[in-house]
Amino acid sequence: MFLVALVTITMIGPLAVHMYIPIMPTIQQAFGVSTIMTTLTFSMVLFVMAFGTLIYGSASDRYGRKPVLMVGLVLFVAGSAICAVSWNFEVLIAGRLLQALAAGCGVVLARAIARDVYGPDKLAQVIAYITTAYVLGPTLAPPIGGAISDILGWNAVFIFATVIAVIVALLGSSVIRETHHDRITGRKNGALLRDYAILFRNPVFVGYAFVPALTSGAFFALATYASFLMRDHYKTTAGEYGLYFMFLTIGFMSGNFISGRLGNRVSAEFMVTAGCLIGVITVEVMTVSLIIWPNYPLALFLPGAFIGIAQGLAMPHAQAAAINAEPGLTGTASGVVMFLHFFSAATASLFLSTLYDGTFYPLIEIIFVLSILALASAVFANAAKRRQTARMSA
Repeated sequence: MFLVALVTITMIGPLAVHMYIPIMPTIQQAFGVSTIMTTLTFSMVLFVMAFGTLIYGSASDRYGRKPVLMVGLVLFVAGSAICAVSWNFEVLIAGRLLQALAAGCGVVLARAIARDVYGPDKLAQVIAYITTAYVLGPTLAPPIGGAISDILGWNAVFIFATVIAVIVALLGSSVIRETHHDRITGRKNGALLRDYAILFRNPVFVGYAFVPALTSGAFFALATYASFLMRDHYKTTAGEYGLYFMFLTIGFMSGNFISGRLGNRVSAEFMVTAGCLIGVITVEVMTVSLIIWPNYPLALFLPGAFIGIAQGLAMPHAQAAAINAEPGLTGTASGVVMFLHFFSAATASLFLSTLYDGTFYPLIEIIFVLSILALASAVFANAAKRRQTARMSA
């Protein structure tokens, strides 16, 4: 039940992020706003989640994991309820902001709690299994959100999110125990900035932290841009997009499952590099398939599934290596890793929306650049880790 609860608290992120993707065109029509403003309500959530992860990670090091977790879950319930009763676009934005501020708690604290309970050696494997189960949320959220919107209207999507959030909060309060007992207390002003300085002076942390950030940027850029392509190019509904979106998340879940099964039998360096390299190759395959079959959604979403696999192979090992880089700053490191993850996803999605022209070209260009940068970051991190290991041996 503890592991089930740990997985469940991470699922509030998909409620805020993935369930919203298929209803973005509906929101645009309901409030009469532009594509950029509609995408802003999505990217804004990722931006605020990014900064929220910094708060939750550092606060959990000081005040404990469980009290910080419960604050986040209660705020998420309130934000979802405000979205459900939104009568204008401004109220919807306010609800989304509160929802976003809360949603960062689950992904950060689940990893920090896993590090407390399972230790550094098993962290990559545990993160992979948690993420495999967690991806059920992103897999099911878009088709469920799209179907609910088509049948009952977009407000019903947020009512559903509110009900689920209440259940998650009750489960977390009853099952999750406090796991962090060596609290950081009596800290002076500026100590948190010094913690960040320690992390960013460590090239191993920096290199591995940017791998999931860049691969997530490519994944979310694809997901958001595809929602508008499905409406304008493929002429489909929100529910149909939700079904095609499952290709992306099933691929991501498969990659994480493979990472979990391999465990420590394959080095983190190999898994991170292999995942990033597969991502680069897949973007090239996607380009060819879109040129040959431009009017078939599978030409976009089947290669997209392999982008998800590539991210799933690289991300757990990169996150674990980054979180383990400074053992005394586990919560803070987890917060920074997830901050970069969401900030990159938000930036890529919002920037790509400004380039939207109804064609595939902006999408291909952006995700190719992000995939190349992720591979470069993986190579840099592996080299830094080898140098660090050599110095310690000497």
